[in-house]
Amino acid sequence: MDRRGRLHKVLVTVVSPDLSVNCLARAHVLARLLEPRHEVEIAGPQLGTEIWPPLRDEYAYRAVDTNRDIARFALSVPELLGKISGDVVVVSKPRLSSYGVGLLKSVLEDVPLVVDVDDWETRMLHGDGGGRSRYVSGLASLPLINSFYPTRCCERLVRYADETTVSTRVLGEQFGGVVVPHARDTEQFSPDRYDKTRVREELGLPRDEFLVMFSGTPRPHKGVEDLARAVADIGRDDVTGVIVGAPETEYTERIRRTGGEYVRVFGRRDFDEIPKWIAAADVFAIPQRASPQAAGQLPAKLFEAMAMGKPIVSTRVSDIPHVLDGCGIVIEPGDHEQLERAITDLYRDSSLRDELGEAAREKCVEEYSYQALSPVLDEVVQRAAAN
Repeated sequence: MDRRGRLHKVLVTVVSPDLSVNCLARAHVLARLLEPRHEVEIAGPQLGTEIWPPLRDEYAYRAVDTNRDIARFALSVPELLGKISGDVVVVSKPRLSSYGVGLLKSVLEDVPLVVDVDDWETRMLHGDGGGRSRYVSGLASLPLINSFYPTRCCERLVRYADETTVSTRVLGEQFGGVVVPHARDTEQFSPDRYDKTRVREELGLPRDEFLVMFSGTPRPHKGVEDLARAVADIGRDDVTGVIVGAPETEYTERIRRTGGEYVRVFGRRDFDEIPKWIAAADVFAIPQRASPQAAGQLPAKLFEAMAMGKPIVSTRVSDIPHVLDGCGIVIEPGDHEQLERAITDLYRDSSLRDELGEAAREKCVEEYSYQALSPVLDEVVQRAAAN
């Protein structure tokens, strides 16, 4: 500590619940926010065959190769504890594979602990069906490390961390803590770095069509099928929906069938390629549905599109209306006709596109950039260490 009681530069370990899937993205954001003031490492279990491809080259991850079986995972816990060498530990998600390990580390070695909640995990797993349904269905997956019952226990234990952060105000109402949204590097995600025509040629996208883009892993609660239907209903040869980041799944195939000739689907891309894809878009769509899974969720892609100065159409779900206030179009969730009208309005009005894009970029830099949110997370870490 210095004379004002603030930490000198220390080592912070960010613990991801799984280094092999997209939840690594939130741990990556937390690490980037801490880097200006501290040394940072990312540790955690690798429950799949490889580090999540879009971020595999970003860090020298301190990984422990294990799997989702709770018995095998238990055998890996000593090795995981050894990988967590920070003076302060920040765990991503209240899951047993991250928060459970972090709590154990904190108890055994008296290490300050911060837990970050960026999803309502038990709702993501089984919705909010109430009654006995989710409890009964949770029994079938009980042998898995991050199944319903272990995760529910971890959510109940959030209050035992020294400090808590959340990604949305909705989650703050449930878990308390300081809101730290999904920040983005507004220098990497900057429209000044990319020429739309040149990028389209590089990516093999049509030069003269109006492109409405969704970026990320398509899932039903993200409403990507609504986007495909809206673009198909517009029915113009020069208006195309572009879905980038989609693995080959049954849902992806359903999107193709829904959109037909008016939708093009592209697979996963490395993280550093994403700004190019967004630069190629005329409009960015985030049509979240009003589902239990989306109740506390705030898509990180929202901030990428804002940083790139794109006009955005999204839905009245979670904190999205607050974030897009004054800089985007917000419609009712699940209404593909409203989505169709919003896209059509933007297609016809280039000045509206420019106005919304400029406002979105400005708001992202001021409120959701690394520079804006790094001091917020540092203050949380400072308090945890002082407890």
